[in-house]
Amino acid sequence: SPAGLVRLLRDGARAIMDDRCEAVHLLDARLAPAALVLRARFGVPVSVTLARSDAERGWRPRPSLSLVHRLDHAFTSDEELVPVLARRARRLPVTVTPLAASPLPAPSKLRLEAMVRLLSDIAPGRLTIAVPWPADAEQVRWFRDAVAPLLQGNPVCLMLGAPGRREARLLAGAAGLRGRIRVHVGALDVDTIAAAARCADVFAVPAAPRDARNLDELLLTLIASKVPVVAGGGVRSAVIAHERNAFAVDPGDAMGIVSTLNKLLALPAGQRHYLGEEFAADAMRRWTWDAAAEAYAQRFAALVGRPQIPAELRAA
Repeated sequence: SPAGLVRLLRDGARAIMDDRCEAVHLLDARLAPAALVLRARFGVPVSVTLARSDAERGWRPRPSLSLVHRLDHAFTSDEELVPVLARRARRLPVTVTPLAASPLPAPSKLRLEAMVRLLSDIAPGRLTIAVPWPADAEQVRWFRDAVAPLLQGNPVCLMLGAPGRREARLLAGAAGLRGRIRVHVGALDVDTIAAAARCADVFAVPAAPRDARNLDELLLTLIASKVPVVAGGGVRSAVIAHERNAFAVDPGDAMGIVSTLNKLLALPAGQRHYLGEEFAADAMRRWTWDAAAEAYAQRFAALVGRPQIPAELRAA
């Protein structure tokens, strides 16, 4: 929002002057206009972390590359984004960083309260399945008509990141929104996932989620929530290791997600909890921040004029 950009300008200028910050890094490309003002005023380099959706869509709701290409450096964990940037932002240097899993922060009070309100009338002990809203609306209908009715124990399906109330009512029905289907409207960000993880027994990902900046990063975030994850046959990702950090359903198994969810829901709550913790621990071991942090540190040092000397060139 305009107020957010003004706040960034104020806080960023104060941090640069008081703390002598040497660089600005953006985790959201929509902040590029304010960051460019800071660079023009203070001479600090500006870098950004990009995802595929930043390049595929325009300013509304995602930024175009009309301003991003003026930044000093870009980082991405999506190798398929590199040729797109080469065509649309030729002057922007790009570093591909390895994927990394991070523990989820505590959800904000407002987001957690909103999630609790959606489930306020649910009887204690009733199971809840959190489902990121698929990009393909047909997948929403398929989950509603072919999966949800076959789930044992009458669980509640909490749909996360719906595009709007109108779409939610069209696909779930007015009665469904207060029955076994509950819909969260808004961004599918880390705060939403952290809040949903406090309420959900299982995360089900039947297909690629809507508005996911990076599918691999989203899946790592879901796994790091310590809630067991079930990925449908249409989800293709290198981060999924079947029975090590999630349960992956074969593409040809149409009802595999139903049977897998039913087996998970039939487990005692304690066993399901420890299973989610084991999945999260495996993801943290396999997808560490060491390599990614090294890549960021090398580029940041070069941007501020202190390039790191390669180990093989250092004096013994």
